[in-house]
Amino acid sequence: MSTYDELIAEANQLYAHGDFKHAHITYGVAVSVGSSRNHYCRQMRGICSRLVAEERMQLALDRPEARQDFLDQAARWLAKSEANLDSAFDESPELQLGHIRLEQALTEDAIARFMELSGGNPARRLSAARSFREEGLERLAHA
Repeated sequence: MSTYDELIAEANQLYAHGDFKHAHITYGVAVSVGSSRNHYCRQMRGICSRLVAEERMQLALDRPEARQDFLDQAARWLAKSEANLDSAFDESPELQLGHIRLEQALTEDAIARFMELSGGNPARRLSAARSFREEGLERLAHA
């Protein structure tokens, strides 16, 4: 097994154990040394980033004394999720695009939750989530 494959396997293990931050980092290292499965690594980085953001949003609720710090962290992780899923969509084979759109819908849902926690209006993000979900399901139906 190559170092590239070993990194992906390590990242998959970290993900399976719920260590999303370190999985995100390890998938990123894999992207920097390989290329054949970078679309997968970017997709997984997007998923991991969203999951870290969701953890940070929960910490913002659980620890009101540090609420803003955790919301700031969540915002950065959500931006990473968006960027990585956009890159994954651009780089992935046709058969994966429906799955990526569904992941993008989940990220938009998380951003909507972030908007609510921050006192903003989540309507645009909820609309984007619906659009991604519809497109993802349509792509999967025709895959």
